[in-house]
Amino acid sequence: MGGVLRIHFSDRDFRHVRLARTADPMWEAFLGLHVLTTSVRRLPARLRPWRSRAVKRLQDGELRAACRLLRDLAPADAAYFPDFLTPAESEDGMAAALRTLRVTSEARLSRELREAARYRTMPGWTRRLASGDRALLDQVADAVLRLHTRLIAPDWSEVEATVAADWDHRTARPAGGTVAVLETLAPFAWRDPVLTAPYPVNADLHLRGRGVRLVPSYFCHTAPIAIADPGLPPVVVYPIRGRPREQRDASRHADALAALLGTGRARVLGALTVTFTTGAIASRLGMPASTVSGHLKVLRDAGLVGSERDGAHVVHRLTARGRHLLGGDT
Repeated sequence: MGGVLRIHFSDRDFRHVRLARTADPMWEAFLGLHVLTTSVRRLPARLRPWRSRAVKRLQDGELRAACRLLRDLAPADAAYFPDFLTPAESEDGMAAALRTLRVTSEARLSRELREAARYRTMPGWTRRLASGDRALLDQVADAVLRLHTRLIAPDWSEVEATVAADWDHRTARPAGGTVAVLETLAPFAWRDPVLTAPYPVNADLHLRGRGVRLVPSYFCHTAPIAIADPGLPPVVVYPIRGRPREQRDASRHADALAALLGTGRARVLGALTVTFTTGAIASRLGMPASTVSGHLKVLRDAGLVGSERDGAHVVHRLTARGRHLLGGDT
């Protein structure tokens, strides 16, 4: 990182700081793509299992083509990639984001692709996109949807659960308000009234009373990323912190529990570091979903796991008894 991002706050901005409680699907799609194109040794340990699973999914030719198209627009090492790829409407979900992406104006396409060309040589096909080729823009949107559906969505329960745990950690302080939250945002450093972090280039974001939307990201693992256009609503995506303490504790205690519960049930119990669906646990452990479901029933009957419906899914979490058994806090 050769530069610094400086986010300048005024007194009015503190009233308009929003810490997102959930992951943003559009940002996670592109940052997941960046993880996929980053060497394993440069990734934190928590992202390596996902990358391994994603590489196997890339055997699909259409998915590989979609990833190549999007890498041309937003490579992992880019100092800038176009803001139109991550519209603010993604706060309302992937469908809303893709609708906005498909109607991006020609003027904006041209302006932001010219900006990208200042930092790197752009592929020839992007000239058609910059001229407002709607069919090509639809191809970009379709590629994002395919990337999300095939690579990100299968593990979305884990993404959301981990981001939720991060949110709980950052908002747990009873006093200190917004500044206390800002002070938790590593790799940011807070020096009133400026929030700074390493960045590919030197950049200043003046909030000017608009506040900022702070978005935690599962796949962001190095520097934060900010919307570049000063005329757009300020958005800053930041990496979640490392594995929660209870996850590390659970991993250590799971082996000791194997003799008591059986290896399979001990692994399932140890995997419930945050709320997960059955499928997410099965994916994390490499176990059949039917086997995981059977283990969860036994653990639930023993009062170690609680299950409840959340929309279309049933989610599972440790009870106080289960957390105590793993050696964590009750």
